[in-house]
Amino acid sequence: MSESLRILLTDSTDIYGGGQFFVLELAKALRARDHAVWVSCKPMNLLREKCERAGVPLFPLDFPPKGQLLKFVSRLRRFIGEREIHIIHTNSNYDRTAGAFATWRRDTVHVTNVHSLHSIQHNLTHRIRNRTLTDHFLADGVQVRDMLVNHDHIPASRVSVFYHGVNPAEMQRDERQRGIVRAQFGFTDEHVVVGHVGRLVPMKGQKYLLNAFAEVVMNNPNARLVLVGDGDLREELSLLAQTLGIHRQVTFTGFRDDLRALYSSFDIYVHSSVEGGGETISFAVQQALAQELPVIVTNVADVVENVREGVNGFVVPDRDAKALAQKLMMLAGNRSLCITMGKESRKYLLERFTTEHMVSSVEKIYRNVLENRKK
Repeated sequence: MSESLRILLTDSTDIYGGGQFFVLELAKALRARDHAVWVSCKPMNLLREKCERAGVPLFPLDFPPKGQLLKFVSRLRRFIGEREIHIIHTNSNYDRTAGAFATWRRDTVHVTNVHSLHSIQHNLTHRIRNRTLTDHFLADGVQVRDMLVNHDHIPASRVSVFYHGVNPAEMQRDERQRGIVRAQFGFTDEHVVVGHVGRLVPMKGQKYLLNAFAEVVMNNPNARLVLVGDGDLREELSLLAQTLGIHRQVTFTGFRDDLRALYSSFDIYVHSSVEGGGETISFAVQQALAQELPVIVTNVADVVENVREGVNGFVVPDRDAKALAQKLMMLAGNRSLCITMGKESRKYLLERFTTEHMVSSVEKIYRNVLENRKK
Protein backbone atom coordinates (compact mmCIF):
# COMPACT_ATOMS: atom_id res chain seq x y z
CA MET A 1 0.00 0.00 0.00
CA SER A 2 1.27 3.51 -0.86
CA GLU A 3 2.25 5.83 1.97
CA SER A 4 -0.53 8.05 3.30
CA LEU A 5 0.03 11.74 2.64
CA ARG A 6 -0.59 14.82 4.77
CA ILE A 7 -2.24 17.44 2.60
CA LEU A 8 -3.43 21.01 3.11
CA LEU A 9 -5.94 22.30 0.55
CA THR A 10 -6.42 26.08 0.46
CA ASP A 11 -8.90 28.52 -1.05
CA SER A 12 -8.99 32.23 -0.20
CA THR A 13 -12.15 33.30 -2.06
CA ASP A 14 -15.49 34.47 -0.63
CA ILE A 15 -17.71 32.71 -3.15
CA TYR A 16 -18.80 29.10 -3.47
CA GLY A 17 -18.46 27.97 -7.06
CA GLY A 18 -16.71 25.30 -9.09
CA GLY A 19 -13.27 25.85 -7.55
CA GLN A 20 -14.63 25.54 -4.02
CA PHE A 21 -16.71 22.49 -4.96
CA PHE A 22 -13.47 20.97 -6.25
CA VAL A 23 -11.69 21.59 -2.93
CA LEU A 24 -14.54 19.99 -0.97
CA GLU A 25 -14.88 16.94 -3.22
CA LEU A 26 -11.12 16.40 -3.41
CA ALA A 27 -10.80 16.64 0.37
CA LYS A 28 -13.53 14.06 0.92
CA ALA A 29 -12.12 11.70 -1.70
CA LEU A 30 -8.54 11.94 -0.43
CA ARG A 31 -9.71 11.24 3.12
CA ALA A 32 -11.56 8.18 1.83
CA ARG A 33 -8.16 6.97 0.57
CA ASP A 34 -6.71 7.30 4.08
CA HIS A 35 -4.80 10.52 3.53
CA ALA A 36 -4.75 13.16 6.28
CA VAL A 37 -6.39 16.28 4.82
CA TRP A 38 -7.09 19.79 6.10
CA VAL A 39 -8.86 22.64 4.30
CA SER A 40 -7.90 26.27 4.84
CA CYS A 41 -10.55 28.79 3.77
CA LYS A 42 -12.24 31.94 4.99
CA PRO A 43 -14.08 31.35 8.27
CA MET A 44 -17.48 32.72 7.25
CA ASN A 45 -18.29 31.10 3.92
CA LEU A 46 -20.15 28.11 2.51
CA LEU A 47 -17.01 26.07 1.87
CA ARG A 48 -16.29 26.03 5.60
CA GLU A 49 -19.86 25.01 6.40
CA LYS A 50 -19.76 22.16 3.89
CA CYS A 51 -16.39 20.94 5.15
CA GLU A 52 -17.72 20.91 8.71
CA ARG A 53 -20.77 18.89 7.64
CA ALA A 54 -18.53 16.44 5.78
CA GLY A 55 -16.20 16.03 8.75
CA VAL A 56 -13.20 17.57 6.94
CA PRO A 57 -10.71 19.14 9.41
CA LEU A 58 -10.35 22.89 8.99
CA PHE A 59 -7.67 25.54 9.40
CA PRO A 60 -9.72 28.72 8.84
CA LEU A 61 -7.85 31.83 7.72
CA ASP A 62 -9.53 35.16 7.02
CA PHE A 63 -7.52 35.83 3.86
CA PRO A 64 -7.81 39.55 2.96
CA PRO A 65 -8.25 40.62 -0.67
CA LYS A 66 -4.76 42.14 -0.56
CA GLY A 67 -2.05 43.11 1.87
CA GLN A 68 -0.92 41.37 5.07
CA LEU A 69 0.80 38.68 3.01
CA LEU A 70 3.62 38.11 5.49
CA LYS A 71 1.17 37.46 8.33
CA PHE A 72 -0.63 34.77 6.37
CA VAL A 73 2.62 33.26 5.09
CA SER A 74 3.71 32.98 8.73
CA ARG A 75 0.46 31.31 9.81
CA LEU A 76 0.55 28.81 6.98
CA ARG A 77 4.23 28.13 7.54
CA ARG A 78 3.61 27.40 11.22
CA PHE A 79 0.68 25.09 10.40
CA ILE A 80 2.52 23.04 7.80
CA GLY A 81 5.42 22.65 10.20
CA GLU A 82 3.27 21.56 13.13
CA ARG A 83 1.25 19.11 11.02
CA GLU A 84 4.25 17.92 9.00
CA ILE A 85 2.37 18.62 5.78
CA HIS A 86 3.74 16.87 2.69
CA ILE A 87 1.77 18.91 0.15
CA ILE A 88 0.05 22.28 0.19
CA HIS A 89 -2.39 22.44 -2.72
CA THR A 90 -3.52 26.02 -3.40
CA ASN A 91 -6.52 27.02 -5.52
CA SER A 92 -6.88 30.78 -5.88
CA ASN A 93 -4.64 33.79 -6.28
CA TYR A 94 -4.02 35.05 -2.74
CA ASP A 95 -3.58 31.66 -1.10
CA ARG A 96 -1.46 30.61 -4.11
CA THR A 97 1.05 33.31 -3.21
CA ALA A 98 0.86 32.78 0.55
CA GLY A 99 1.16 29.01 0.18
CA ALA A 100 4.11 29.27 -2.16
CA PHE A 101 6.14 31.49 0.18
CA ALA A 102 5.12 29.36 3.19
CA THR A 103 6.96 26.38 1.69
CA TRP A 104 10.23 28.27 1.11
CA ARG A 105 13.15 26.19 2.44
CA ARG A 106 10.79 23.52 3.73
CA ASP A 107 10.30 19.93 2.62
CA THR A 108 6.63 20.66 1.92
CA VAL A 109 5.74 20.58 -1.79
CA HIS A 110 3.62 23.36 -3.26
CA VAL A 111 1.23 22.47 -6.08
CA THR A 112 -1.37 24.88 -7.34
CA ASN A 113 -4.57 24.47 -9.32
CA VAL A 114 -5.52 26.94 -12.04
CA HIS A 115 -9.31 26.91 -12.34
CA SER A 116 -9.68 29.78 -14.82
CA LEU A 117 -8.48 30.59 -18.32
CA HIS A 118 -6.75 33.75 -17.12
CA SER A 119 -3.08 34.52 -16.59
CA ILE A 120 -1.74 34.01 -13.07
CA GLN A 121 1.34 36.19 -13.62
CA HIS A 122 0.85 39.93 -13.19
CA ASN A 123 3.78 41.21 -11.14
CA LEU A 124 7.22 40.41 -9.78
CA THR A 125 5.83 38.53 -6.77
CA HIS A 126 3.85 36.28 -9.11
CA ARG A 127 6.91 35.63 -11.27
CA ILE A 128 8.96 34.59 -8.23
CA ARG A 129 6.10 32.44 -6.96
CA ASN A 130 5.56 30.74 -10.32
CA ARG A 131 9.19 30.18 -11.28
CA THR A 132 10.87 29.25 -8.02
CA LEU A 133 8.30 28.52 -5.27
CA THR A 134 5.75 26.33 -7.05
CA ASP A 135 6.71 22.72 -7.70
CA HIS A 136 3.84 21.90 -10.05
CA PHE A 137 0.76 23.38 -11.71
CA LEU A 138 -2.53 21.53 -12.19
CA ALA A 139 -4.53 22.78 -15.17
CA ASP A 140 -8.30 22.36 -15.53
CA GLY A 141 -7.96 21.40 -19.18
CA VAL A 142 -5.73 21.63 -22.22
CA GLN A 143 -6.45 25.29 -22.90
CA VAL A 144 -5.48 26.27 -19.36
CA ARG A 145 -2.21 24.38 -19.77
CA ASP A 146 -1.52 26.13 -23.07
CA MET A 147 -2.17 29.50 -21.48
CA LEU A 148 0.23 28.77 -18.61
CA VAL A 149 2.95 27.57 -20.99
CA ASN A 150 2.56 30.07 -23.82
CA HIS A 151 1.49 33.19 -21.93
CA ASP A 152 2.96 32.80 -18.46
CA HIS A 153 6.07 30.94 -19.74
CA ILE A 154 5.86 28.11 -17.23
CA PRO A 155 7.77 25.03 -18.45
CA ALA A 156 5.43 22.39 -19.84
CA SER A 157 7.15 19.77 -17.69
CA ARG A 158 5.76 21.50 -14.60
CA VAL A 159 2.13 21.53 -15.79
CA SER A 160 -0.28 18.59 -15.71
CA VAL A 161 -3.76 18.47 -17.21
CA PHE A 162 -6.53 16.60 -15.46
CA TYR A 163 -10.31 16.80 -15.66
CA HIS A 164 -12.72 17.39 -12.84
CA GLY A 165 -15.34 14.85 -11.92
CA VAL A 166 -18.44 14.41 -9.78
CA ASN A 167 -19.70 11.61 -7.58
CA PRO A 168 -22.32 9.81 -9.71
CA ALA A 169 -24.04 8.38 -6.64
CA GLU A 170 -24.48 11.81 -5.02
CA MET A 171 -25.98 13.26 -8.23
CA GLN A 172 -28.19 10.29 -9.13
CA ARG A 173 -31.52 11.37 -10.59
CA ASP A 174 -34.21 11.42 -7.88
CA GLU A 175 -37.74 10.94 -9.20
CA ARG A 176 -39.38 11.85 -5.88
CA GLN A 177 -37.50 15.14 -5.70
CA ARG A 178 -38.28 15.75 -9.36
CA GLY A 179 -41.97 15.72 -8.59
CA ILE A 180 -41.60 17.93 -5.52
CA VAL A 181 -39.53 20.62 -7.27
CA ARG A 182 -41.67 20.67 -10.40
CA ALA A 183 -44.77 21.08 -8.25
CA GLN A 184 -43.11 23.97 -6.39
CA PHE A 185 -42.47 25.74 -9.69
CA GLY A 186 -45.92 24.94 -11.08
CA PHE A 187 -44.68 22.54 -13.76
CA THR A 188 -46.68 19.55 -14.94
CA ASP A 189 -45.61 16.43 -16.81
CA GLU A 190 -46.45 18.26 -20.04
CA HIS A 191 -43.80 20.91 -19.49
CA VAL A 192 -40.33 20.52 -20.97
CA VAL A 193 -37.95 22.07 -18.44
CA VAL A 194 -34.63 23.53 -19.56
CA GLY A 195 -32.14 24.07 -16.73
CA HIS A 196 -29.10 26.27 -16.32
CA VAL A 197 -26.91 26.53 -13.19
CA GLY A 198 -24.39 29.32 -12.73
CA ARG A 199 -23.71 32.76 -11.35
CA LEU A 200 -25.63 35.51 -13.13
CA VAL A 201 -22.57 37.24 -14.55
CA PRO A 202 -21.56 38.18 -18.12
CA MET A 203 -19.22 35.19 -18.64
CA LYS A 204 -22.13 32.75 -18.24
CA GLY A 205 -23.94 34.14 -21.27
CA GLN A 206 -27.48 33.94 -19.87
CA LYS A 207 -28.69 36.79 -22.07
CA TYR A 208 -28.04 34.64 -25.15
CA LEU A 209 -29.88 31.76 -23.52
CA LEU A 210 -32.90 34.00 -22.83
CA ASN A 211 -32.96 35.21 -26.43
CA ALA A 212 -32.74 31.63 -27.66
CA PHE A 213 -35.46 30.51 -25.29
CA ALA A 214 -37.82 33.22 -26.56
CA GLU A 215 -37.69 31.52 -29.96
CA VAL A 216 -38.22 28.12 -28.39
CA VAL A 217 -41.37 29.29 -26.58
CA MET A 218 -42.90 30.50 -29.85
CA ASN A 219 -42.62 26.96 -31.21
CA ASN A 220 -43.24 25.07 -27.97
CA PRO A 221 -45.48 26.86 -25.45
CA ASN A 222 -44.91 24.06 -22.92
CA ALA A 223 -41.21 24.90 -22.63
CA ARG A 224 -39.97 26.34 -19.34
CA LEU A 225 -36.57 27.72 -18.36
CA VAL A 226 -35.07 27.56 -14.85
CA LEU A 227 -32.03 29.75 -14.07
CA VAL A 228 -30.35 28.66 -10.84
CA GLY A 229 -27.94 31.13 -9.29
CA ASP A 230 -27.54 34.75 -8.32
CA GLY A 231 -25.27 37.59 -9.31
CA ASP A 232 -24.89 41.14 -10.56
CA LEU A 233 -27.06 40.56 -13.65
CA ARG A 234 -30.15 39.33 -11.79
CA GLU A 235 -32.21 42.47 -12.36
CA GLU A 236 -30.96 43.00 -15.91
CA LEU A 237 -31.81 39.43 -16.93
CA SER A 238 -35.24 39.64 -15.29
CA LEU A 239 -35.96 42.79 -17.30
CA LEU A 240 -34.76 41.08 -20.47
CA ALA A 241 -37.16 38.18 -19.87
CA GLN A 242 -40.01 40.68 -19.51
CA THR A 243 -38.95 42.55 -22.65
CA LEU A 244 -38.88 39.27 -24.60
CA GLY A 245 -42.33 38.39 -23.26
CA ILE A 246 -41.16 35.15 -21.63
CA HIS A 247 -41.10 36.14 -17.96
CA ARG A 248 -43.97 33.76 -17.18
CA GLN A 249 -42.00 30.87 -18.71
CA VAL A 250 -38.72 31.68 -16.90
CA THR A 251 -38.00 30.97 -13.24
CA PHE A 252 -35.14 32.69 -11.43
CA THR A 253 -34.45 30.63 -8.32
CA GLY A 254 -31.60 32.64 -6.83
CA PHE A 255 -28.81 30.74 -5.08
CA ARG A 256 -29.83 27.18 -4.25
CA ASP A 257 -27.84 24.44 -2.59
CA ASP A 258 -30.24 21.55 -3.33
CA LEU A 259 -28.72 20.88 -6.72
CA ARG A 260 -29.56 17.18 -6.89
CA ALA A 261 -33.26 17.96 -6.54
CA LEU A 262 -33.12 20.85 -9.01
CA TYR A 263 -31.26 18.90 -11.69
CA SER A 264 -33.77 16.07 -11.24
CA SER A 265 -36.54 18.49 -12.25
CA PHE A 266 -34.84 19.33 -15.58
CA ASP A 267 -35.36 17.62 -18.94
CA ILE A 268 -32.54 19.41 -20.80
CA TYR A 269 -29.44 21.20 -19.58
CA VAL A 270 -27.86 24.25 -21.28
CA HIS A 271 -24.48 25.84 -20.54
CA SER A 272 -24.24 29.16 -22.38
CA SER A 273 -20.84 30.54 -21.34
CA VAL A 274 -18.93 32.94 -23.60
CA GLU A 275 -15.29 32.99 -24.67
CA GLY A 276 -13.05 35.32 -22.69
CA GLY A 277 -14.74 34.79 -19.33
CA GLY A 278 -12.26 32.20 -18.10
CA GLU A 279 -14.58 29.16 -18.13
CA THR A 280 -12.82 25.79 -18.08
CA ILE A 281 -14.35 22.28 -17.81
CA SER A 282 -17.53 23.01 -15.75
CA PHE A 283 -18.81 20.93 -12.85
CA ALA A 284 -22.30 22.20 -13.67
CA VAL A 285 -22.34 20.32 -16.98
CA GLN A 286 -20.91 17.18 -15.37
CA GLN A 287 -23.68 17.23 -12.77
CA ALA A 288 -26.14 17.29 -15.67
CA LEU A 289 -24.40 14.27 -17.19
CA ALA A 290 -24.76 12.42 -13.90
CA GLN A 291 -28.50 13.18 -13.94
CA GLU A 292 -28.97 11.60 -17.38
CA LEU A 293 -29.70 14.91 -19.10
CA PRO A 294 -28.95 15.78 -22.71
CA VAL A 295 -26.67 18.82 -22.71
CA ILE A 296 -26.12 21.78 -25.01
CA VAL A 297 -22.91 23.71 -24.42
CA THR A 298 -21.13 26.56 -26.13
CA ASN A 299 -17.79 26.06 -27.84
CA VAL A 300 -15.77 27.47 -24.93
CA ALA A 301 -12.45 26.10 -23.62
CA ASP A 302 -12.62 22.50 -22.37
CA VAL A 303 -16.36 22.62 -21.65
CA VAL A 304 -16.75 20.84 -24.99
CA GLU A 305 -14.99 17.79 -23.56
CA ASN A 306 -18.26 16.99 -21.76
CA VAL A 307 -20.10 16.39 -25.04
CA ARG A 308 -20.01 13.69 -27.66
CA GLU A 309 -21.58 15.62 -30.50
CA GLY A 310 -24.94 14.19 -31.47
CA VAL A 311 -24.59 11.38 -28.92
CA ASN A 312 -25.24 12.97 -25.53
CA GLY A 313 -25.76 16.54 -26.68
CA PHE A 314 -24.62 19.36 -28.91
CA VAL A 315 -21.95 22.07 -29.09
CA VAL A 316 -22.94 25.48 -30.49
CA PRO A 317 -20.95 28.69 -31.06
CA ASP A 318 -20.92 31.06 -28.11
CA ARG A 319 -23.08 34.21 -28.34
CA ASP A 320 -25.15 32.53 -31.09
CA ALA A 321 -28.73 32.57 -29.80
CA LYS A 322 -30.14 31.25 -33.07
CA ALA A 323 -27.92 28.17 -33.12
CA LEU A 324 -28.73 27.54 -29.47
CA ALA A 325 -32.46 27.89 -30.17
CA GLN A 326 -32.30 25.38 -33.02
CA LYS A 327 -30.75 22.67 -30.83
CA LEU A 328 -33.10 23.47 -27.97
CA MET A 329 -36.14 23.15 -30.23
CA MET A 330 -34.85 19.83 -31.54
CA LEU A 331 -34.63 18.40 -28.02
CA ALA A 332 -37.72 20.11 -26.59
CA GLY A 333 -39.85 18.58 -29.33
CA ASN A 334 -38.48 15.05 -28.99
CA ARG A 335 -38.72 13.46 -25.54
CA SER A 336 -37.45 10.10 -26.72
CA LEU A 337 -34.28 11.76 -28.05
CA CYS A 338 -33.82 13.49 -24.68
CA ILE A 339 -34.05 10.16 -22.88
CA THR A 340 -31.66 8.42 -25.27
CA MET A 341 -29.09 11.19 -25.13
CA GLY A 342 -29.48 11.45 -21.36
CA LYS A 343 -28.53 7.81 -20.87
CA GLU A 344 -25.45 8.42 -23.03
CA SER A 345 -24.57 11.40 -20.81
CA ARG A 346 -24.32 9.30 -17.68
CA LYS A 347 -22.46 6.58 -19.54
CA TYR A 348 -19.91 9.16 -20.73
CA LEU A 349 -19.55 10.57 -17.21
CA LEU A 350 -18.80 7.14 -15.80
CA GLU A 351 -16.11 6.67 -18.43
CA ARG A 352 -14.26 9.96 -17.88
CA PHE A 353 -15.57 12.40 -15.30
CA THR A 354 -16.13 10.79 -11.91
CA THR A 355 -14.60 11.83 -8.60
CA GLU A 356 -12.60 8.60 -8.66
CA HIS A 357 -11.02 9.55 -11.98
CA MET A 358 -10.27 13.03 -10.64
CA VAL A 359 -8.71 12.00 -7.33
CA SER A 360 -6.65 9.23 -8.97
CA SER A 361 -5.14 11.80 -11.34
CA VAL A 362 -4.39 14.27 -8.56
CA GLU A 363 -2.94 11.61 -6.26
CA LYS A 364 -0.63 10.42 -9.05
CA ILE A 365 0.57 13.98 -9.62
CA TYR A 366 1.24 14.41 -5.89
CA ARG A 367 3.39 11.29 -5.76
CA ASN A 368 5.30 12.17 -8.93
CA VAL A 369 6.10 15.65 -7.62
CA LEU A 370 7.22 14.29 -4.25
CA GLU A 371 9.42 11.73 -5.99
CA ASN A 372 10.96 14.42 -8.20
CA ARG A 373 11.69 16.54 -5.14
CA LYS A 374 13.79 13.69 -3.70
CA LYS A 375 16.00 13.49 -6.81
